[in-house]
Amino acid sequence: MKSKLFITSLLATAFIAHSGQAFAAQYEIKEIAPLEKYRQHFSMGLNDSGTVVGVVRDSFNFPFYLEPYLEDTYKTACDLSDAELSSGVFDATSTFCLKSTLAGLSSPLFQKIGDSKSFIYSGNETNLVALTDYVDAELGEYTGSNVEQLNAINSSDIAVGTASAPFIPVDFVITSEEGVETEFKFWQRDYKTRATIYLNGVTKLIEPVFSEYGGLTSAVDISNSGYIAGYSSTGLIESAQVSIETDCDGEGAPLLVCVWSKQTSGTIYKTKPYIWQIDDTGEVLSSTEFDIAFTPTETQTSNYTATIAAVNEFGVGVGYGHVHSKDNDPIVQFYPQPLLFGSEGTKTLIDVDLYDAGYATDINSSNIVIGKVQTVYNNELNDEFFIYDINNDTFDTPTTFYPTAESTANSINDLGIVVGEAEYEITTESVRRKHGFIYNINTKSFFDINDLTECNSEFEIVEMKSINNNNQIAATALKRVELRDSNGDIYYDSAGASYTEQVAVSVLLSPIDSGEIEDCSDIENPKYERKGLSTAPVFILFLSSLLYIRRRSI
Repeated sequence: MKSKLFITSLLATAFIAHSGQAFAAQYEIKEIAPLEKYRQHFSMGLNDSGTVVGVVRDSFNFPFYLEPYLEDTYKTACDLSDAELSSGVFDATSTFCLKSTLAGLSSPLFQKIGDSKSFIYSGNETNLVALTDYVDAELGEYTGSNVEQLNAINSSDIAVGTASAPFIPVDFVITSEEGVETEFKFWQRDYKTRATIYLNGVTKLIEPVFSEYGGLTSAVDISNSGYIAGYSSTGLIESAQVSIETDCDGEGAPLLVCVWSKQTSGTIYKTKPYIWQIDDTGEVLSSTEFDIAFTPTETQTSNYTATIAAVNEFGVGVGYGHVHSKDNDPIVQFYPQPLLFGSEGTKTLIDVDLYDAGYATDINSSNIVIGKVQTVYNNELNDEFFIYDINNDTFDTPTTFYPTAESTANSINDLGIVVGEAEYEITTESVRRKHGFIYNINTKSFFDINDLTECNSEFEIVEMKSINNNNQIAATALKRVELRDSNGDIYYDSAGASYTEQVAVSVLLSPIDSGEIEDCSDIENPKYERKGLSTAPVFILFLSSLLYIRRRSI
């Protein structure tokens, strides 16, 4: 029988009197119903109702266009048989080779592989969401040629994210110098990315300020009050404009195909951070453009940028971007630094001379900012998560599993609870494994979230993306499952036993109000060693500490 660490009645009484609502220290893990067509599932965000948005990647039975003039290429690269090419039915080895080969080809003459879709989990049901992709008549299903990602969802169930345009095959005739006309099929897209607003099964796109050659917009966060954080293209980089005007004459390839080829080697657009405000139907009411954090001189002509990563209920955003390294130094710091976007424009958030780089990732309704700062350590940038209180001008970088462990904070709720991930493994190897963590800014309590789940759980939580005001957490865990090939069939050994693999799965963590943490010290062969429970009672106290809390901007 598992031994437990129980809360004393006195402690429980004090906790209830303090908070008005009791939460347990233990978390329940609920795997969000997997979409069987995809191998990997990742959580991205959730609202106070526990609705989760996330991303699925790496599909089984990927669909292929089979152009006759490309058969020789496919045969050479993947040793496809005539029977496979004529029927369009491939074994798992051929499917894997075709998909891998196409994903690595930069030529516009070949089908494009995106293979990333979003999902929404609500009411114990998970539904796949197509934002900009379309069902192709030839394939009979979605093209899988673009990348789509919902990042956040608010209390009105309005989800926002970013999606690239699908690649559409178009016929194009090229005339040789001898006057011979040859028809080719090119894959082209209308734009690079669009900020997406998804509500009641309908996708709305936020168009860019500058839309020549498609332009781009992106959305990364939305508040309950309807503020959306993101960015928009505002013009072309001068060198890109010259290159396009010189090379993209519409003769050797369609114009948008040529522009796409320029984008494969780097950005072609100037961008500015934006905060849009929408109504309950998803219509944009207003937009605010922000600048970078400094004014470049005449000789500073690089493409300096700033990005908003999160926005709170009052329309205050945080993010990162280029800054001056020192007040009187004309040199611009090319590593980004944390930034604040508000009524006074774009401002640096911390003393930029203290750290080599940094990113602000979230802000709650009390103007408490979290993120990570980076310092050069052993010739590499080492990440430390930070907490900055704007109102009190206090800055802290809490220690996580050990002093030099890399850590990142992703989300903070209005209770002052921070979630993220940090290295827990002490090793001389360059890659160290990470666990999700939970931290209370009021009591300065830190916990490995895996220590707060049941003993010998089949899930190892490695990433925590978002926490709501009910202390539910949208997370990603590693789970061992039966190994499936590229067509979705299970691998078996000669004895008939299935092989297994570890994959990423999306999970929802919910506090249990039973008031106990499991002590796993008596478990034989634990999946990993827990870090101890010495601060468990404090953790129990911090899960809810205020009678009235404003809703966090998810």
